[in-house]
Amino acid sequence: MKILWLAPYPHPSEPAAHPVPWVGTLAELLRQQPGVELTILNWTHRIDKPVDEFDRDGMHFIYLKVPKVRTDILTLYQWRIAIVKKYLRQHYKEYDVLHLHGSELQLPAMTASLPAPMVLSVQGIVSEYARVVPQKFSMLKFLWTLAGFYEKRYLPTVHNFSCRTDWDKFHTKRLSPGARIFHNWETIRPEFFEEADKPAPTQPARPQALFVGGKQEIKGFKEMLMGFDLIRQQAPDMRLVIVGRLEPADVAAVAAKYNLQHIGPEHVECRPFQTGAGLARLCRESFCLLHPSYIDNSPNSVCEAQLMGLPVVASDVGGVASLITEGETGLLCDLTPASLARQTLRLYHDPALYQRVVTQAQAVARERHNPDTIIQRTLAMYEAVRDSVPTAAAAPAVAATA
Repeated sequence: MKILWLAPYPHPSEPAAHPVPWVGTLAELLRQQPGVELTILNWTHRIDKPVDEFDRDGMHFIYLKVPKVRTDILTLYQWRIAIVKKYLRQHYKEYDVLHLHGSELQLPAMTASLPAPMVLSVQGIVSEYARVVPQKFSMLKFLWTLAGFYEKRYLPTVHNFSCRTDWDKFHTKRLSPGARIFHNWETIRPEFFEEADKPAPTQPARPQALFVGGKQEIKGFKEMLMGFDLIRQQAPDMRLVIVGRLEPADVAAVAAKYNLQHIGPEHVECRPFQTGAGLARLCRESFCLLHPSYIDNSPNSVCEAQLMGLPVVASDVGGVASLITEGETGLLCDLTPASLARQTLRLYHDPALYQRVVTQAQAVARERHNPDTIIQRTLAMYEAVRDSVPTAAAAPAVAATA
């Protein structure tokens, strides 16, 4: 079976790009399956020729040259969409199934006119994400609103979806009525399974909370710090480790602005992005994961922490409730710092609750993210999509782009 992925898999010339581990891990599993030929199509402005095509690690890669990011935005993505769409028109018949990874990058707009068997894995519903951006006037708000326009216009042209949570299934059905939905969870990097099977490490002298959102506003960076200030008033031995793109000055600025008197440089450690193995070890060393995000579908950081037996305190938004059963596989809070602090302190003061969450969350995560189950579901989905040929009459019409 020949499978073409449209996926945000970074080009070798972009080492600083997001590694999209849920895509790379599934690709590695899929390439090992007999009878499967995987090709990954993506784009970049960093190549010199129109098409860069090569084989690596048992997979075939195709990268199309597109405008730089600023030009891409100024053209409302139309130039990039046209480039990818033209390539697909010429080559889609070479594949049995097209697999679109996400609706955020205008992939449905690129494939809307193709009479090809295809399925879209829902990463998040970007039109819903745009609604909750804290600042009304920001570049993030603009970009997500623009992406949401394409999502709402073109998602009805996709008839097959792979979904994860109750939340993404609800919105997929709303945006693409009558579509067929397959259920499958995302893959977790093997480093987390390997680390989870090791003997429990010696815990640090001081318990540490972990936050992996950097200084991202949408991940609740401000609310997390305000909540941690409240936590330290009852748990003065607690420290905080933040992973991502930030500097100690970013923490100091929030502490000064909101008069957080219980947070100092000695209480917060900033670390850069971690490898899978590094983040897995950090989970093993921590007391809990703080995840007060404004919106999420099935955040990998929550899933990875649960697999590691690290209790999670997360905001009850989007699809998070499909990952966490309150008081059993984690603790849910709202977006207020007081709620985050209250739930974290429950774990701190109640060893029985803490151990119950550790045990049950890890057991659920091991079953939920079992790689054998996920790859078998993926192959079965491909076969079902390949064997169902869409008809022109069944395809809903899409209004012409203005």
